[in-house]
Amino acid sequence: MYDQIKLKAILKEAMDENRKLLTLNQKFFYPLAEPTYDETEVISALESMTKFSTTMWDKVKEFESEFGKKYGGEAVMVNSGSSADLLIAFALLDKSGGPLKQGDEVLIPAFTWPTHLWSFIMAGFNVKLVDVSIDSLNFDLDKLKSEVSPRTKAISIVHLLGNVGNMSELEIFCKQNNLVLIEDCCEALGSKFKGKNVGTFGLASSFSFFFSHHLMTMEGGMILTRNKDFAKRCRLLRSHGWAKELGESIGQDGLDPRYRFLTWGFNVRPTELQASFGIVQLQKISNFERYRALNVELIKSGLSKHSLWLRTMRIEDEVDCSWFAFPIIVSASAPFTASDLMEYLTESGIENRPIVAGNLAKQPAIANFPEIKFGSLEGANFLHCNGLYIGIHPKEDEIRLNKVLAKLDQFCSKYSS
Repeated sequence: MYDQIKLKAILKEAMDENRKLLTLNQKFFYPLAEPTYDETEVISALESMTKFSTTMWDKVKEFESEFGKKYGGEAVMVNSGSSADLLIAFALLDKSGGPLKQGDEVLIPAFTWPTHLWSFIMAGFNVKLVDVSIDSLNFDLDKLKSEVSPRTKAISIVHLLGNVGNMSELEIFCKQNNLVLIEDCCEALGSKFKGKNVGTFGLASSFSFFFSHHLMTMEGGMILTRNKDFAKRCRLLRSHGWAKELGESIGQDGLDPRYRFLTWGFNVRPTELQASFGIVQLQKISNFERYRALNVELIKSGLSKHSLWLRTMRIEDEVDCSWFAFPIIVSASAPFTASDLMEYLTESGIENRPIVAGNLAKQPAIANFPEIKFGSLEGANFLHCNGLYIGIHPKEDEIRLNKVLAKLDQFCSKYSS
């Protein structure tokens, strides 16, 4: 039996050294994201490897169980947040045993990650992109209501950058109009509305555990649902439509029980290595959230002196926002553009991005899909042109953030009278 204490010390020394080298060699003193794992996650993954247990097995089940207990539902792990969106879209179809059919219309905010949109297109739905609020960056409930037609059968919202809209009113509206509600929570792990976890308002929700996200498993994602039948459909779709995924008795149809397929499906299974990371990271998530919140307050305080030109997203009182990143919105009256600010930040060693993918309607790929409809999208257009974001790290970061804020002060001072 190997000496785990000695191994842990060796790994810690190696990772500490490589972390220093990473810091020295990286282009940005303040990057969008940094590694949040240490030797504990690595040892957990090595344990699976040394036991030759690498594909989806006991640790995936354990991670699913712990995640479901913590966030409220039955959890189905997949290899990415994009795959979580994909399986949700296909599980909604009548061909999979779901309540909808191909050709039904789904409303999706124009500000989201592309695979949120592509998942529904690939499943054969028609999609209407809906405008968002320039204040919250989230769905605009009035605009959402105005876009519903007799063809609309589902609404799939996104809790962008961790922010949450009025879920109480949205829930009521969906129930009154017999609309299926889906939540994309890939950027919102830990966010709450009136004390209730996001991902538990609709039929199902998706989460991402990519490197830069709240919890990281290298790649990885999760579906959360309180509907057992929906969870079963997702488990079948996750692994080829294979009956053995359900762990149920095999029917008497003359087929070899080892190879019996109940529906269509994919292979988007996660690995034990990803789950090894997830189990450990889940134990750290409370500290991650605490540091993110402290760092957000520091940035907000420093940004407030430039409120004439710069602001961040508005968070409603009922929302406990688990910030994914820190958005900065440049006022239309500012004497500079968001592009000017992004260029300056990049040159100053502060990594930044446009907000998510911007207005998806502007992406060239959209022209290839006539089943995607949209109107003027004024809010999305404004944010596309006037928005950017910087990272928020789940650790004590006061020294670097003060340097970031000093750079912002210097930039704005150039335009002050």
